[in-house]
Amino acid sequence: MGPEADALRLRRALRDLVALSTVPAVWVGREPPAIAAGLADVLVNSLHLDFAFVRLCDPNGGAAVEIARGSAWPAFLEWLQYHLAVDGRLSRSEIVRDIGSGAQRCRGIVIPVGINAEGGLVAAACNHTDFPTEIDQLLLSVAANHGATAFRTARLVDDHRRAEEAIRVSEQQLRKARDELETKVAERTAELQRSEAYLAEAQRLSHTGSLGWDVSSGKLYWSEETFRIFECDPADEPTVEFVLQRTHPDDRTWVQQTFDRAVQERKDLDFEHRLLMPDGSIKYVKVVSLAWKEDGSGSLQFVGAITDITERKHAEEVLRRGEAYLSEAQRLSHTGSWAAIPATGEYNYFSEEAFRILGFDPAGRPPRFGELQRRFHPDDRARTTERFETAVREKVDFDVGYRIVHPGGEIREIQSIGHPVFGPSGDVVEFVGTVMDVTERRRAEEERQALAHANRITTMGQLTASIAHEVNQPIAAVVTNAQAALRWLNMQPPDPVEVRQALDRIVSNGRRAGDVIGRIRALVRKAPPRKDKLDINDTIREVIALTRSELHRTGTLLQTQLADGLPLVPGDRIELQQVMLNLILNAVEAMSGSDEGSRELLISTEDDGANGVRIAVRDWGPGLKPEGLDRLFDAFYTTKPGGMGMGLSICRSIIEAHGGRVWATTNVPKGAVLQFTLPPEAATSSQ
Repeated sequence: MGPEADALRLRRALRDLVALSTVPAVWVGREPPAIAAGLADVLVNSLHLDFAFVRLCDPNGGAAVEIARGSAWPAFLEWLQYHLAVDGRLSRSEIVRDIGSGAQRCRGIVIPVGINAEGGLVAAACNHTDFPTEIDQLLLSVAANHGATAFRTARLVDDHRRAEEAIRVSEQQLRKARDELETKVAERTAELQRSEAYLAEAQRLSHTGSLGWDVSSGKLYWSEETFRIFECDPADEPTVEFVLQRTHPDDRTWVQQTFDRAVQERKDLDFEHRLLMPDGSIKYVKVVSLAWKEDGSGSLQFVGAITDITERKHAEEVLRRGEAYLSEAQRLSHTGSWAAIPATGEYNYFSEEAFRILGFDPAGRPPRFGELQRRFHPDDRARTTERFETAVREKVDFDVGYRIVHPGGEIREIQSIGHPVFGPSGDVVEFVGTVMDVTERRRAEEERQALAHANRITTMGQLTASIAHEVNQPIAAVVTNAQAALRWLNMQPPDPVEVRQALDRIVSNGRRAGDVIGRIRALVRKAPPRKDKLDINDTIREVIALTRSELHRTGTLLQTQLADGLPLVPGDRIELQQVMLNLILNAVEAMSGSDEGSRELLISTEDDGANGVRIAVRDWGPGLKPEGLDRLFDAFYTTKPGGMGMGLSICRSIIEAHGGRVWATTNVPKGAVLQFTLPPEAATSSQ
């Protein structure tokens, strides 16, 4: 081969080398499979080879990339596959000459990439007899190195990109984690702030502060409410000495001893004491603290709370005084309270006065109903038990009077009132009520009735002449009409019409005399009081009929203004007539002692609204002294020279027993007005 051929071959080699040097620029940014395929295409197309095989290995241990281009002779492929299967890698360049036979013979070369073929290998085959020349080997080696370098660069770029992506993802995750953490921190901070606000508000509302005490250092830790309880500035550091200084002097030594004992015995604190505030006021506080020992060090701390219990102490004192007042009021009024469970027949509460009234020991338990029942008077037992059972069965109030026999044999009069308490289902779960010892009241009532009866007898004695006149008039009329009837019968012929008229007058006058005697007997009869529905105007008219002769004898002009349509009032007719009789006779007697002016008496009734009916007796006598008005109805106070001072006192007791009131005022221009009210039936029932 001549120089020209060598020059031509050299120029072609230089051209191929330049072409190969530009290939890596094309592979920039390509994926490894594209680089391997590009290298194989360059070998086949640019170097004019019949077959090219490229194997590029990942230095990081990733999967290798294998690409084949062109047509290879079977013998070369078999040789290549055999050596790859046996050796795994071909660590050195190897030229394969004349593989195959006949027309299938070829020449090939295998060039490793990198040390020990760690970068892969490039295999090529050609049917040229001189293949591979040194130039072919050089070009193949350059191409292989370019491909391996581009492959590694692509791997590095890919790794870098993956690293950047991983960093970006990590940054996103970290940013997200940071945001989530910041959100959670903000939420937790808000929750803690809310919890602290709730705790502070709860402490303020409950007047309870938290505290801690490190015994070794002497430091105290207080919440805001604790500072508020001690009334000191939160900026000041609290000390045990300050606590003792703020403690009431009478409690200070005891509190110091309590602290010392708790520290020495390492025990919890639970005590109450007083604080003396700067303004002189006193607070009551309760301290509860847990003795908490530090792990390992043995240092003692107390963690707990302090509560301002001043209001509770004041409420307890008010309740204690209230209970004492109630107990004393029950003792003075002879009234006890009780509560009972009908389903079990047990009393679950007896006041001290209830024990005393019913004759049981206050130191014991409340009696069962059977025990109380055996104390009932034998004559009252069946009736009283039936009243109780009826009230329980019908779920209604009861008000029953009975006698009870104390263990010593003493008999007491009892008035008991009970009220049912209903549960959610509507059943009676409890009865509550009172028992009142009315023995003395009953005796006083009997004495009052006896005194009122004596007063009526005395008053009737004052009306003896008037009564005799009231009785004599109808009796004389009876005699006169009887004589007339006899004369009409003795006539010839007798006159039956006149006889009948005379007999009618005899009957009328006889009834009139009977009515007078009946009213007198009713007034002087001693009978228990009654509560009838009365027309007060009729009651007054009957009294006026009895006093008519006395009024005529003394020259007293009686006028009445009795209102129509008045409501009926419940009361005892005889007792109310006694009141009217006393007021009328007192007015007549007052005017009899005066010679000035006319003697007039006005009796009036009117509707007084919610107060019921008002009755007034108005006279034009000398009147009453203003300083004596308030004492007029007191016992033994009298304005008459020979009076005993009992008449008006009895009148007041009668009116008050009927639920009304009585009072006296001056009459204008002169005289006195004595008035009283009687409540209607509904008001009396409620009382």
